[in-house]
Amino acid sequence: MRHTYTEYGDLLAEGYDRDSARHFVLDDINRVLAEWGCRRRVSGEAPDE
Repeated sequence: MRHTYTEYGDLLAEGYDRDSARHFVLDDINRVLAEWGCRRRVSGEAPDE
């Protein structure tokens, strides 16, 4: 999803590291998930171990 529905690839090409690029596309990912009817959202937080 990150590569298809966001500007993630463009951000990487501009020199952003993966974590930064992922941060900048979070809202876009969550918007698409909502459009698909998904109730869960992606956060920038690392999962608890």
